[in-house]
Amino acid sequence: MPSTPTTDSGPLVSVVTVCRNAAATLETCIESVAAQSYAPVEHIVIDGASTDGTPDILKRHRERLAVVVSEPDSGLYDAMNKGVARASGAFVIFMNADDLFAGPNALRDAMAEIARQPDGDVYYGSLEIRGAGAPFVHTPPPPDQAPVEMVLGCLPHQATLARREVFARTGPFDLRWRRHADYDWWLKVLCDPTVRLRQIPTVIASFAMGGASSDLAKGQPEVFAIQNASPLYRSPEWDRRRIEMFQGAWLAERMEAARLREGHAGVPGWKARLARHLPPGMVRVLRGLKRRVGG
Repeated sequence: MPSTPTTDSGPLVSVVTVCRNAAATLETCIESVAAQSYAPVEHIVIDGASTDGTPDILKRHRERLAVVVSEPDSGLYDAMNKGVARASGAFVIFMNADDLFAGPNALRDAMAEIARQPDGDVYYGSLEIRGAGAPFVHTPPPPDQAPVEMVLGCLPHQATLARREVFARTGPFDLRWRRHADYDWWLKVLCDPTVRLRQIPTVIASFAMGGASSDLAKGQPEVFAIQNASPLYRSPEWDRRRIEMFQGAWLAERMEAARLREGHAGVPGWKARLARHLPPGMVRVLRGLKRRVGG
């Protein structure tokens, strides 16, 4: 891929924040970006013509922001496309209004790891998840296991730094998908052998559950439609593997529900018995789900 903008202290990073009526969280997000010890950052905010206090926050922090756009859009991913189109950095990362960097040195540490693996195009780290119960850190699997991870989950978009040129290869976020166009983008990345995927051992971002993409009843059918249409999974082998994984997830949920109904929380060995029925990796997924609800 072609060379990309750098400064004396490292490659320029474009942080893209999209929002609408986000007055409750936007200021904290802006302050999190501004507090980064890694200096070469441009913060781009794409606001969907907010009617709450968001415009006042943007005006108050205007000097910290490289680009501010406030106009009607066609949804989250239309706004993200606008952000990519205005980015000039070597790397792009999306930090939505209720997301934060994991700490003031998160971007510095991530870019240091990228410098140690300069041959990649898309880099992802770990993600702190905030929601019900105590926050916990989700560490995704390595790139060779990414297609398996994507069957029942997704790589962490908020903890991903992609070279800007990657978006020219994948194309913009597909606006047919209202809730999970980022999932569709990841499958395009995994399908393209020229896009080099790398994992870095850094907790990059802190993600707040409860956004539009977290609504399972509305969002999961869209995920299934994207997955079924992806060239990545169009083979008899993947059909078999996906069926086995979905069956394992279904069985695990049934067994967990039965355990809760019967009050078997204190019965020794139930976790081990459950694990014997599950495909590889499923136990880790279920533990993550349990932590999310504070179980």
